[in-house]
Amino acid sequence: MTALSAVAETPKRVQDMFLTDSYNNEGIIAAKLFVRGVPTVVTVDDYLPFYGNNLFFQKKSSDGDFWAAFLEKAYAKVNGNYEAIGLGW
Repeated sequence: MTALSAVAETPKRVQDMFLTDSYNNEGIIAAKLFVRGVPTVVTVDDYLPFYGNNLFFQKKSSDGDFWAAFLEKAYAKVNGNYEAIGLGW
């Protein structure tokens, strides 16, 4: 959360991370992450885990945007799955 807060302070940082700048019919989102110091393009689909009407893990932003949830999904993909990033492990 702290890292996401730091990123969100400068909207250009968020824009630069996401290579997909608008919704597409395929539902694919591409983000540029640094994996072990190497810039890597990570693609995820637009399905997010919900519990009822709320996102299960990350919450949407105050303006209703889902960028943090998609970034979390990309981070989970790089690390194996959501369980692998739970509780900071």
